[in-house]
Amino acid sequence: MFDRYVAAQVQRPGRRRLQILVIVSVVVHAIAAVGLVIWSFVHVEEVAPPLLTVTFFNSAAPPPPPPPPPAAKKKSEKKPRTPLTQPKDVKPLVQPKEPEAPEEKEDKGQEGGVEGGVEGGVVGGVLGAAPPPPPPPPPAPVKPKTVGHELNVDEYVSRPLPHLPDAIKIQRKGTGEAQFMAVVCVDTSGHVTDVRIKLGIPGADDGIERTLRNWQTKPQPIPICFPVRLTFEIE
Repeated sequence: MFDRYVAAQVQRPGRRRLQILVIVSVVVHAIAAVGLVIWSFVHVEEVAPPLLTVTFFNSAAPPPPPPPPPAAKKKSEKKPRTPLTQPKDVKPLVQPKEPEAPEEKEDKGQEGGVEGGVEGGVVGGVLGAAPPPPPPPPPAPVKPKTVGHELNVDEYVSRPLPHLPDAIKIQRKGTGEAQFMAVVCVDTSGHVTDVRIKLGIPGADDGIERTLRNWQTKPQPIPICFPVRLTFEIE
C-alpha cells in the first residue's frame, strides 16, 4: 500500500505538468485564432485599379468661311427716250400682178378622127371603143438540159453522116484517123438549134457543122443537149 502511495505521489507531478501543457496549448491556439480574426478585419488588401484605355480623336476641320456677299449692282443710268416722229416720205405699196392663166388651146383631135372618140384610138374604129390591148409577150425559152451521153441511133429521125474533104485527107494522110467532138442541142420537136464544137478538125469544121444541123431526133419532152463524137479514118 505504501508502495502504491509513493508511486502515486511520484506520478502526480507528471500529470499536472501534462495538464498545464494542454491548457497552455489551448490558450495559445485560442489567442492565435482571435488574433487572426481581428487581423482579417483590420487588414484590407489593396485592390489594383483597372486599366484605363485612352482614345484620341482628331477634331474635324473647321467649316470654310462663308462666301462674300455679291457686289451690289450699279443702277444703270436711264437713257433719254428719243421722241417718235412720223415719217414724211412714204412710198405706196404696189401689189404684184398675178400671172395670167395660159389660154387653153383647142384640141382639134387627130386627123381623120370623129368628135367623142377615145384619145389614142384607131382611125376608123368604133366610136368610144378603147384600142385593143397589146398581145402578151412570148414565154421565155426553156433552158435545155444537158445529157451526159450520146443518143441511141433509134432515137434519130434523120442522121446524115459528114465526110472529110479530099484536101483534108491528103493533108492528114498517114495519121490513121481524125477526131471531132461537139455538143448538139435540139428543141422539143427534135430539130437542132445549136452546135458547139469542142474538138474540131481545121478546114473541115464548117462542113461538119452544117451536116449536124440537118440532124433530127424524135420529139423530146424538154430541150436537151448531148455530146457527139465522130471518128474519121484516113488511109
